[in-house]
Amino acid sequence: MNPLRCIIFDFAGTLSPTPYFWPLGAEFCTVVTAAIFTGEHKTRWASPWCCGRLSSTDIVAYLSGLTGLMPERILSALDAGCANLQLNPAVWRFAQAQRTQGRHTALVTVNMDVFTRVVVPAHGFDRVFDVVVNSADYGTEDKNALCEIAFGQLDDCTFEDSLLIDDMPKCLDAFRARGGMAHQYTTDAAFAEWTLSFDKEGYLELRT
Repeated sequence: MNPLRCIIFDFAGTLSPTPYFWPLGAEFCTVVTAAIFTGEHKTRWASPWCCGRLSSTDIVAYLSGLTGLMPERILSALDAGCANLQLNPAVWRFAQAQRTQGRHTALVTVNMDVFTRVVVPAHGFDRVFDVVVNSADYGTEDKNALCEIAFGQLDDCTFEDSLLIDDMPKCLDAFRARGGMAHQYTTDAAFAEWTLSFDKEGYLELRT
């Protein structure tokens, strides 16, 4: 096995559990999930948003029509929600620690324009991670393709010497299929326990 040179972190569900529209309450977030991220709505709204073909302004206009809230209020809440997201402490600590141990780190996410515009600067991700790759900036939701973009900016790292931390089994399986190592994030407590073994052994055999 190649030495572990790079650790790639997913964002939504892994580094952060918080929905972007949380300032408008749980009921509004439920509406957003149903209207944008579920079934045929995902194809019409979420995927184009995550590929940069729709903007947050487009999404806000659609949600305004559904809910009757003024677009300015929804956009303001979106920006505020993104600027004040909760981060999963165990993942955040682990990400910060890995660079001090000489490994490359990348944040690779299928996400929207607001991630690049608000989330990254608000939380200092560009200072913690060597590379931040967001699908909306590159026009694809293919996680492996986004990882390849990160590798191109990371001194020619490859799947074979990299570890993906993600909450989505399909992303982990696709990464392993390219020869990479992968670990599924489930809960912060479970991840914190896993990092104890990781720190003790340097890295684990994670191909299975």
